[in-house]
Amino acid sequence: MVEKLTSELSKANLAIQHLQNQLDSFTSQGSPIANSQEFPTIAESNNNSNNTQFPDAPWRNTAKLDSIKQSLFRQKELRRAQREAAAARFFQPHSPNQGFKYLYIPTKARIPVGALRTMFRRMGVNNGRLLDIHYPARHTAAVLIHNDFESEFVDLLTKHRISHNENFNPNSGSILEDPNFKDLSTTERDEIARRHQTLRLERAVQHIRAPVKYAVARYFYDKNYITKKFYDSLASDRYPQIGSIFNQTPDTSSPPHPDDVGQMLLDDDLNMSDEAAPGSPQH
Repeated sequence: MVEKLTSELSKANLAIQHLQNQLDSFTSQGSPIANSQEFPTIAESNNNSNNTQFPDAPWRNTAKLDSIKQSLFRQKELRRAQREAAAARFFQPHSPNQGFKYLYIPTKARIPVGALRTMFRRMGVNNGRLLDIHYPARHTAAVLIHNDFESEFVDLLTKHRISHNENFNPNSGSILEDPNFKDLSTTERDEIARRHQTLRLERAVQHIRAPVKYAVARYFYDKNYITKKFYDSLASDRYPQIGSIFNQTPDTSSPPHPDDVGQMLLDDDLNMSDEAAPGSPQH
């Protein structure tokens, strides 16, 4: 056993000596000197990469870069002007033309409302003045605006040769496209259309930002466009403290006995005296 271990140890020592000799020979030859032409410096490498990579990048096209900057500047100025106009409207006198109305505009297809708002923005329309957009019928978009914005909005539509449908009736059964309703009478179809319109308006009110939504809801309720149940639920959400006042239960606990009052005062005095640390004056 000892002879076997001795033999293996000798072999291991020979292998170590062989590797050491190889390492010494490699060190004596010296490491090759890096060629500056094959391996450029970091600064040269960065300059070469900047000149060769991404030649069509927008930051290399000065004209395109200036165009992007101008576009961002115009959008920033437009948003600033819209914010200023919105703030100035708050200080204007009360308008006698109070109320809201839907304008019904023809569309070629039913696209998402966000995409439709993008098209209005490209036409120069302030989307903040468009309170609601939905599709009451095929190829028709309903746009809710304040009465004060009607003339400006119609002028923008006319400028782009767009006319709104003044004869569209969302409560008419003629706009129903469901084949299940084709055998119903005109009165029944009108009733179904009216219910659909009520649901659409109630859903629209929920998505209008506060506090405008409450003014729109009040106007719709006065015009009998939405149900009283929906309007009351919206009012309770706006003023929850009113409902909590009427829902309070009376306090049935009996008043404290005079002796109990004296005992409470005595306990308070004892607590105050306990809180004062010895040698610490109380102010």
